[in-house]
Amino acid sequence: MEALTAPQIGIKTVNFDGYKIEFSDDTKNRPIGRLFKLLSNGKNKGKYKQLNGFYFANKERREEWAKEQMERIKGRIKDANKEREEKKEATGKHTFKVGDILYQSWGYDQTNIDFFQVVSILPKSVVIRGIGQKVVNGSEGFMCENVMPDKDNFIGEERTRPVKVWLREGTQPTYSVSNGRHSLRLYNGGEKGIYQSHYA
Repeated sequence: MEALTAPQIGIKTVNFDGYKIEFSDDTKNRPIGRLFKLLSNGKNKGKYKQLNGFYFANKERREEWAKEQMERIKGRIKDANKEREEKKEATGKHTFKVGDILYQSWGYDQTNIDFFQVVSILPKSVVIRGIGQKVVNGSEGFMCENVMPDKDNFIGEERTRPVKVWLREGTQPTYSVSNGRHSLRLYNGGEKGIYQSHYA
């Protein structure tokens, strides 16, 4: 196979699962095959984007290539649907409970820690509320310290956040809570706390 450079004529199209394959010949009667994907978002939504295209030694090899592409894409879609269903089922079995402490770590030039407490459980989400933090005695350093959650010292309003699940074959599901750009994890720092730094 080689990359396309000449125009194609006599186009025949096969559509499947949001993709299409075009069969044609160039002006020298060389078989051409092109694979396109239907765009589902963005400014070109509803249009097809070419993924690849080749000349072939003969039409039989082009048919083999088309079959390979269709089987590969259908298999990938099947796997994605299976994973989506497995995640959906696992998410509904999340292990968060009322009273759990979650935290997020963020920052570029410094490390900020925010704590949250689970106040209610929903099938695929949790209701959380921010809580204060306490400095672990003896952990203070130069513009840094370890902090731990101040349970039940609520800050701000309740917020409902979706549960996310990560699946890996042969292991138990790993759960987190989505909080916008950040991911909330279950706090397990105990009395040692978590490292936090700052400039003031």
